[in-house]
Amino acid sequence: MFAEQSRPFLVLTALLSVTFTTTTMAGSHLWRFNEVFSDASGKIQFVELKESAGASSETLLINKWVESDTTGQQFIFPENLVPPTSNKYLLLATAAFADLPGAPTPAYIVPDGFFSLGGDTLSYWTYPAATMTWLAGEVPTDGILSLNIDGSTSANSPTNYAGETGFVAGSGAVPAASSWGVTVLALVILAAGSLLWVRRRQAGTREAVLS
Repeated sequence: MFAEQSRPFLVLTALLSVTFTTTTMAGSHLWRFNEVFSDASGKIQFVELKESAGASSETLLINKWVESDTTGQQFIFPENLVPPTSNKYLLLATAAFADLPGAPTPAYIVPDGFFSLGGDTLSYWTYPAATMTWLAGEVPTDGILSLNIDGSTSANSPTNYAGETGFVAGSGAVPAASSWGVTVLALVILAAGSLLWVRRRQAGTREAVLS
């Protein structure tokens, strides 16, 4: 009799225990910056974070933020993630990036010029280990290379939460023409003009002989 009466209580206790355990196990502190990319204008940018420890429950992102120290731009996550999160990526990017061929769909859109090319520190929430810092000139702007968390550069490889990885060709800085390049171009134009003048002169001579 007692066993039957206590059964609902035991079931409820078990459910509460599972709920409490799941909630306490969930977190958000293991996300780390992995890669940043920008074109020369700052209009095409992405920021990639990665779950760094193989944890499946790093889901509690709501109201946490990613912030640029230099620009003051801040993105606040609007919702929690759907597990599992193990070794997954979060992709924050500008609208112009999302429109590029080959770009995986970013989970979140950030404003143009979200971070600075003149030196910056990105911070994720208040976690001391979740930052990424660079100096002026360290973020490539050729539209091909990106800056990695270890300070190296490589061909950009944005990856979103669904695991889709892509490659984009953003608009890089237009290189200034060197002095020798301008000289060569001028000589080519001069040679072409001279050749055209000679041909016209020859044509005029033939017409005079024929007449």
